Order: sequence, then structure tokens, then C-alpha cells
Amino acid sequence: MVKCYYTDEGFETITSCCPVPIVIAGGKKLPELDALKMSYNAIQQGASGVDMGRNIFQSEDPIAMMKAVRGVVHEGLTPEQGFAMFNDLKGK
Repeated sequence: MVKCYYTDEGFETITSCCPVPIVIAGGKKLPELDALKMSYNAIQQGASGVDMGRNIFQSEDPIAMMKAVRGVVHEGLTPEQGFAMFNDLKGK
């Protein structure tokens, strides 16, 4: 398994050339919707998963964000659907 940062350009080339699964690092803290978009784009471009720290634990509601990321990565939600889930679960 390889952990690397997501890049807006050329990420599909990285995933298509790598002989082992790739998970993306969460990187710097992003607004929740942007982190979900990054996760979605990475999965669509061949990543096997995400490994996020600060984008989960520095979120307004870490549990809601964890569930939203799971929805995007494992359940096929769009970033907007994941963000709606985050907002629905926030504070519960």
C-alpha cells in the first residue's frame, strides 16, 4: 500500500502506474465540503481509500465528518450528498 497526497493534475497516472493500492493523505485542513470533494475525486481517479487526520479531528463534528467521508469513499455518495449527511448528523 502507498500513501500519497492527492494532486489535481495527473493523479490518474499515478494510480494507473502503481502496482499496489494507493490511499491519499488528508493534507492540510480544508473546509468539510472541499475535503469530501478531494476524497471523491481521488476515489474516482483510482485511489483505494483515504487516510485523514486533521480533516476529521479538526472538523466541527468529527464523528459526522467520519461518517460523511465513509459515505463518499465506501458508499458512492457524491461530495454534496456527503456534505448533506455531515450537516444532518452534525451535533447529534
